[in-house]
Amino acid sequence: MASLTKKSSGRWLRGFGARVLASSVFALGLATSLTAAADPFKGPLDQPARSSSLAARGPLLAVAAAGSRFVAVGQRGHIVYSDDAGQTWKQASVPVSTDLVAVAFAGAAKGWAVGHGGVVLHTDDAGAHWTRQLDGRQSADIAIRYLEARAGNDPGIRKLIEREKRLAGDGGTQPLMAVHFDSETTGCVAGAFNRLFCTEDGGQTWTPWMDRIDNPDELHFYAIAGCTKGICLAGEQGMVWRFDAQKGRFVTRALPYQGSVFGLLAADGADWLLAFGLRGSLFRSVDEGKSWEKVPIGSQAGITSGAVLPGGAILLATQAGELVRSLDAGKTFARLKSARPMAYYGVTGAPGGKAVVVGSEGARVEAASD
Repeated sequence: MASLTKKSSGRWLRGFGARVLASSVFALGLATSLTAAADPFKGPLDQPARSSSLAARGPLLAVAAAGSRFVAVGQRGHIVYSDDAGQTWKQASVPVSTDLVAVAFAGAAKGWAVGHGGVVLHTDDAGAHWTRQLDGRQSADIAIRYLEARAGNDPGIRKLIEREKRLAGDGGTQPLMAVHFDSETTGCVAGAFNRLFCTEDGGQTWTPWMDRIDNPDELHFYAIAGCTKGICLAGEQGMVWRFDAQKGRFVTRALPYQGSVFGLLAADGADWLLAFGLRGSLFRSVDEGKSWEKVPIGSQAGITSGAVLPGGAILLATQAGELVRSLDAGKTFARLKSARPMAYYGVTGAPGGKAVVVGSEGARVEAASD
């Protein structure tokens, strides 16, 4: 079982370094997570993000659409939003200064962001103001109480309880790396060491799902997404999991690949699923992840994010500042020319054949068509 020993902490640090894919971003983010932003007696979970005129130019790690608005999250609790398709940005009010790495919206107003410290933030005004729903200190206690009530003589759950107690003893603030909501009430957050919490009331309460995943080695989760007939997870060592409703748990759908999987992409009503990660690795499945076909993109750079554009085109972004597009449901990809490339960490479609991209140098708008 994994615990926050020196060895397992090192595995987490290496994993997050791969997820962010930029040593400078990782080093700054780690420093932010371990030290207070202003008050030496308070940590980043207890201090609001500082206002900065450069918030939209610093490292941003994810972006999502909230109706016609775009919302991006990044270091030190910075969240910025744009109402003019990415041309200008405003900084949101955020109650924490810990690094935020993923964001998702259900509709135009309600959204969630997750990050270091096991924090879950919520907005109901399309990203202008955020409140904290959960953090790692609370989730460790929730997990222990939940698992103890279910354990009985089950040795597997007993091991999970011992793991949770060790994590709680180390501060209980394991990072969350991914968030997905099917609706304004139903969603999940996932992260390091097999962490998975789900809600059916918009985040007012959270239920641990760590005992419902075929993940005995407690691999980290880097992505969670809606996929064909359910929800899928992805993470370390080429692993993908799909929720099996009949079994009531996530079952493995491993790739023919041993590297980290940074993202999953699917479209409503489509029969395909894409999984992507290190070294330009991209795999496509049309049978719910039972089998996978490798798809070349003409690059060895890590694929960090993807989006399905209006009309069905697929756009992927890489750490080398490359954008590749598919017009045939992910069977083939062609390179687009980036006007101002940087290390990309997030991408989403924008009006007029454009894409909003975020990365090592903040937020930009790029062409998503020839």
